[in-house]
Amino acid sequence: MPATDTRILVVEDNAFTRTTLCGALRDAGVDVVGETGSAAEAIRLARTLAPAAALLDLDLGDGPNGADVAVELRTLAPSIGIVILTSYEDPRLTGRNLEHLPSNLVYLVKGHLDDARTLSTAIADAIALATSEPSAGRSAVPTPTGDVARLTDTQIEVVRLVAEGLSNAEIARQRYISETSVERIIMRAARELDIPTESSSNRRVLLTRAYLRMSGAAADSA
Repeated sequence: MPATDTRILVVEDNAFTRTTLCGALRDAGVDVVGETGSAAEAIRLARTLAPAAALLDLDLGDGPNGADVAVELRTLAPSIGIVILTSYEDPRLTGRNLEHLPSNLVYLVKGHLDDARTLSTAIADAIALATSEPSAGRSAVPTPTGDVARLTDTQIEVVRLVAEGLSNAEIARQRYISETSVERIIMRAARELDIPTESSSNRRVLLTRAYLRMSGAAADSA
C-alpha cells in the first residue's frame, strides 16, 4: 500500500463514483489532494498540487479521455504513478486508439475492484513502476482474456457500432466497406460468441447484450 503521505489525484467524471473512490482512499489513509471530473482541471491540479500518483477514469465523456490525461501528466512529471480505472476488460471495446498510453502504468478494471486495499495496492504498484527502468515496466494495454479475446479488432469495432444502434448501411459507410462485408463480420463475431445466427434482428440484440457485458456497462447499470 502507498504511504499515508502519498499525494493522490483522482480524476473520475461520475460524481458518485468519484466521491466513493476518494472516501475509500481516505479511509485507507491515502492523502487525496485533488479530485475532478474534468481533463483540463486534472492538468491544472497536477501542475499546482504535484501529486505522486493519479487515478484516472478512462472514459471522461466528450473530449479528452483518461489516456490523454495520462500522456499530459507524464509530460509534466515523468515519475508520476498512473492507474487507469475502467469498466472495459479489453481497451479495444472503447473504440479509441490507446496505443499512445504511457508505459509503466497500472490498468485496473472496475469489476475487479473488491475494496480499498486493491485500489491502494494498484496505486503503490503504479508509483513503483513509474520510477523503474522502462524495460522493467508492464504493457500499458493488457492482453485480452475471455470472450472478447476471440474477436479480431475489426469484429470488435463492428460489434461496438451495432451496439450503438447503427444499421449495416451506416456501418458500411463509416468503415468504407460493403454491406455484405459488414454482415459477414457480424456473422463471424456472433459465431465466436456462440450467438445464434438464424435471425438478423435477434442476432443484433444478442450482440448488443454481449458488448455491454464485455464492456462492463451491463454491470454498471444493474
